[in-house]
Amino acid sequence: MSGLNTDIVAHKLPLKLECKPIKQKLRRMKPEMLLKIKEEVKKQFDAGFLEVAKYPEWVANIVPVPKKMGNLKNAGVTYQRAMVTLFHDMMHKEVEVYVDDMIVKARKTEDHATNLERLFKRLRKFQLRLNPAKCTFGITSGKLLGFIISERGIKVDPDKLLRKHNLGAWNEECQVAFDKVKEYLLSPLVLVPPVAKRPLFLYLTVNEGSMGCVLGQHDKTGKKERAVYYLSKKFTKYESKYSSLEKMCCALAWTVYRLWQYMLYHTTWLITELDPIKYIFEKPSLSGIVARWQVLLSEYDITYVSQKAIKGSAIAYFLAERVEEDYEPMEFEFPDEDLMSVCQTNEEESNEKENWKMFFDGASNALMHGIEAVLVSPEGDHYPVIAKLNFYYINNVAEYEACFIGLQATIERKIHVLEVYGDSALVIYQLRGEWETCDSKLI
Repeated sequence: MSGLNTDIVAHKLPLKLECKPIKQKLRRMKPEMLLKIKEEVKKQFDAGFLEVAKYPEWVANIVPVPKKMGNLKNAGVTYQRAMVTLFHDMMHKEVEVYVDDMIVKARKTEDHATNLERLFKRLRKFQLRLNPAKCTFGITSGKLLGFIISERGIKVDPDKLLRKHNLGAWNEECQVAFDKVKEYLLSPLVLVPPVAKRPLFLYLTVNEGSMGCVLGQHDKTGKKERAVYYLSKKFTKYESKYSSLEKMCCALAWTVYRLWQYMLYHTTWLITELDPIKYIFEKPSLSGIVARWQVLLSEYDITYVSQKAIKGSAIAYFLAERVEEDYEPMEFEFPDEDLMSVCQTNEEESNEKENWKMFFDGASNALMHGIEAVLVSPEGDHYPVIAKLNFYYINNVAEYEACFIGLQATIERKIHVLEVYGDSALVIYQLRGEWETCDSKLI
């Protein structure tokens, strides 16, 4: 088999003699790749380049790398070293070589023939062959490494710019797509950067298990609002147990934490159903989480605005509703702030219009302790019952006292059918017998 002399260049696999011999298992190849491997092995075996080893200690699978023309790559680095060794005196002068790409160049036609003759003699001396199908002579431009080289410079090969050598046809569909792209480029962006010295609008919407918000700003005219940022979030397992107002505060704190780079340098108008700013900064006794929210929001200029706009709130509500496609509302283990009935009435025995309703609530803080109950007649008349207690008690006891004072007023009025509503899940479920009463003060 003709080839380069090993004195010029040789490709070796460096092995450490102290290493334990390894025999790899036969690796399966693709059928089309396997045929090319067998063809190459047969070619080298027939030329005497390969021989059979009956009891090998080292066995390694080959790693075939396909070329663009369908052949397999060989040791490219070793071949490049060989070309540099053979044409070191001609490179960058008469010949340019990059692996198997060779270009013979000259400024004059006479010199070009001389350089070709010199190249052929060098190839014949070291028994190298050229593929006639890939050889081109006497041209002023050609392909090299995927580019077109000419006297004008280097250009991209146009064949690479075409998809499967298909020029394509400009039809009506292409024109419509082109017009849409131009229209999009001429139209303003969906999200715009905020402008200094203009207030921001924050539309905030909170659901049972998620929240959504839209941060916007007026344009130059002051009549049209443009969106600056969209956000949505699914509440965690513990955040879902917050009350409605606490969820609103949590959503506001998370939004400020995410959009601090916008809200820190602008006055922000908060547009939402509830006022979390008042709850956080005017609450007399702060818990740990509310105190952290207060510290976080204290450095921002946020002003609460009553909900009048519809467009921004609708988008925020849409984001809160679709935080996840497969989202399902969580079942609260300890619901709070919801109105729940103590007893259930039979629709056949009593009419809904003849039922009395009672609402009770109790509160306890450092200043005073008070309880209240309101009786509502079927005609809509309200009869409040208010009391102030002079002894200390916790909020749960206050809720029980408020419920009892309302029931006492009901007995005095000889009301037989009553619907009771309260905002304490503990009192409601314990009175209904669904929860067990463990505290001796509540028995």
